[in-house]
This record gives sequence, C-alpha cells and structure tokens, in this order.
Amino acid sequence: MTQYPHDEFDDVPEDGPRQGAHRGVRPAVRVGARELTAIVLAGVLTLGVGVVSFLNAPADAASAPGTASTGP
Repeated sequence: MTQYPHDEFDDVPEDGPRQGAHRGVRPAVRVGARELTAIVLAGVLTLGVGVVSFLNAPADAASAPGTASTGP
C-alpha cells in the first residue's frame, strides 16, 4: 500500500463541529397542517370529479358518434 506524507488534512479534531465536508444538517420537513389539508382536499376533489364523470358517461361512449356498427 502506498504511504502518503502527513499533511494538514490529517489533523482533524475528533469532536469538531463539522459533520461532513459536503453534507450539512438536514432541514426538517416543513409541511404544516394547512399544506397537508390542501393536498388531501385536492386529491379528494380530483377523485370526486373522476367518479362523477364516470357515472354520468353514456353507456355507449366507446363507439364514436355518427358511426353505426354493422354486424355480420
């Protein structure tokens, strides 16, 4: 194994204030009750619109209007 000479970066205190060279302290999640309520409400409204659209769709919505399907 290659041995490198001792330099300034080898003299790091064991209990220093730094946690890492490139990583700081992770901030806490900042989603409050208002934001969470808005997200849930948007999801429920979207689901409700989908259900109402599904229930109000005509039964033959799969066939294009104005085209008659001819049987054999």
